Amino acid sequence: MGAFLRYLMLVFAVAAQMPSKSSYILPSSSMVFSSKTALCSTTAKDANLDEELDAIAMRSINEQQLTVFSSSTRLLAERRYAKRGPYLPKKINTTPTILDLSPPRKLTNSDPARSWLSFQYRGSVIITSYFAFPYILQLLARAIPDTDSDALNQVVSSFVPGISILFGTLCSLTVNILYQRQARLQQTVSEEASLLSQITQDVLHLLRKSEHEVHRMKAAQACADYVATLVGDSRGTEVMKVAISDPVSVLTESVTVYEQFCEDKNQDLQSAGALISSLRSNLSLIGMLRARRLSDEALALPPTHYGLLGILSGLILAAFLLSSLGSVDAMTGIADPFVESRILFSVITGVYLLFFNFSRDLNQPFEGVYQIRRSQTASSLLKTKRIITSTGLADAVDFG
Repeated sequence: MGAFLRYLMLVFAVAAQMPSKSSYILPSSSMVFSSKTALCSTTAKDANLDEELDAIAMRSINEQQLTVFSSSTRLLAERRYAKRGPYLPKKINTTPTILDLSPPRKLTNSDPARSWLSFQYRGSVIITSYFAFPYILQLLARAIPDTDSDALNQVVSSFVPGISILFGTLCSLTVNILYQRQARLQQTVSEEASLLSQITQDVLHLLRKSEHEVHRMKAAQACADYVATLVGDSRGTEVMKVAISDPVSVLTESVTVYEQFCEDKNQDLQSAGALISSLRSNLSLIGMLRARRLSDEALALPPTHYGLLGILSGLILAAFLLSSLGSVDAMTGIADPFVESRILFSVITGVYLLFFNFSRDLNQPFEGVYQIRRSQTASSLLKTKRIITSTGLADAVDFG
């Protein structure tokens, strides 16, 4: 019976995903009951079909939910902590310049990402709100006719303070979360990149002898993969790399192999003991810094948060409109509000929209106006590249 119910659920799920109802026909009742008979024929077939149906349903759910999940958590959003150009194969041996430390994307005044800061944008919002105010009042008066203005003002005066307090609290919380997130991201990735350059230098020095050439190349490639991840991969790609082929694990394995080699050859580890201890400590620390950075990157506010901000600001503007309904003539239905009311409404609208765009920009630390400062991170990553290339491994590694 369980197999039969799952079959029905899958049939209706597939039918719901079809683009055109006229192009597909749902199975008839006779087909369903004949399928039920076939499903109940043998236990082995039931088990196999159950597994196939569950696998198909799971893949369908994953494909449907991936877009929603990635958009709310920015799992697949573009993320760069340095420019990609210096790590291209044709520029791998070039000397870094000051331009290599600039942000990956430099915004100009005409860039759409900063259009909300332009005088034209803010001026158009204020002017449009100013002239639209009386027409909005007329539409609102038609929607709620024969309303006592005194009673309406009393309702608005008791309603607005609570909404305003809630809106102000949410705005303060939004800015506080996003500012702290950017500060932690900038500090963590700077420490992480600096530690990566130190680890690269130490591990290549530890494996400098010819008998460790294979593991030296593996360690150098692991460091290059780490750099490539910070330079061009999304957070989702990095998380999958950590799960499948972690560069930190490869570096730790190289240190372990070196220790095992010395034990097999009865070599004294006393001379390299301090270096190995430092490497293991730094590898543990960089793993912790990476986990902290990935956690902060995942703290992007979801679209629901901004939807709530929009609803609260809309309620406050609606309350202002309701309190101004007294300016609508009951006979003609024409609104003639005070100029001060029109100016105040347009200014409030412009300020709310400005804060909304400002908080959305803060939610995107790798693009927009309020980006994290990445010159220190870019400098440490370039240092890591120089350490790798100076050891003669420039042609043996790939920075992705």
